[in-house]
Order: sequence, then structure tokens, then C-alpha cells
Amino acid sequence: MQASEEELRTKRHVVHHLHLHLVFVTKYRKKVFSEKMYERLRFHFDRVCKDFGCSLVECDGEL
Repeated sequence: MQASEEELRTKRHVVHHLHLHLVFVTKYRKKVFSEKMYERLRFHFDRVCKDFGCSLVECDGEL
């Protein structure tokens, strides 16, 4: 997969294109999150990503 020019981040001596995949699992895999809680998580994850100058591509879970 080739990154487009907009996706590449450059610094003085480096060019990089990073993706991070995080998985959060509740204890004993119990279904404890509601749709409202997922909406709040998406909001906060998106805000943190913007603070770091990146974008949230996907955020979902099981109901």
C-alpha cells in the first residue's frame, strides 16, 4: 500500500507514515459498554488524536 503525499509526515531527516491499532478488552470480555458510552469514547479518542495532529480512522465495538 502506498501512502499519498498528504499522509506522509516529514521532519528534518525522516519521512514516516504510521498507523496505530489499539484494542481494548473489558475484563472477562463482558459486554459493559452501551451505545452512549461508545459515542463518548469516539469523542474523546478523536479529541486526543487531534491534539497529537493525527486522525481517528475507525472506532467501534460490540453491543
